[in-house]
Amino acid sequence: MLRSDLPLFLPLWLPDWDAAGVVAAGIDLDQTAADVGKFSVPFKCEVLMAGLTIVETCAGTTPGVVKFDLRPTAGSDTSRGDGDIATFAMGTTAAGKVLYDKAGIGTTLEPGNEVVVEIATQPVTGPAGQFIPFLLVKPVPETIANLDNMVETA
Repeated sequence: MLRSDLPLFLPLWLPDWDAAGVVAAGIDLDQTAADVGKFSVPFKCEVLMAGLTIVETCAGTTPGVVKFDLRPTAGSDTSRGDGDIATFAMGTTAAGKVLYDKAGIGTTLEPGNEVVVEIATQPVTGPAGQFIPFLLVKPVPETIANLDNMVETA
């Protein structure tokens, strides 16, 4: 069992590093609405804070919107949430700022869940912006045998 009061960052997986919307600096906000990343959940934990580090100033007359959706079953959109962990209205946000949302605070995540990073609204008219998502969690001590989706291989 993990026993720690220290917050941890969940690992972020970017589905296609070579895609036009994923650059060395971060994820490009100026792209069609789509899933752009996901956090893998390797242990039972509680959400403390979701956030975006802005690495290129965001702009557009219609601001971009980024959501963190809880996906109860990895790889499946059945029962997927809609911004239930976090929702960010980007507006004009300067590079170097860190946006955070505590909407999902206390939400319990278990192995087999995912948190999907989604560009829900693409900014229009002068769109710009890049960001790096993060998800801060607190481990919840639990015996592996009590986690339904943890399966030991032979």
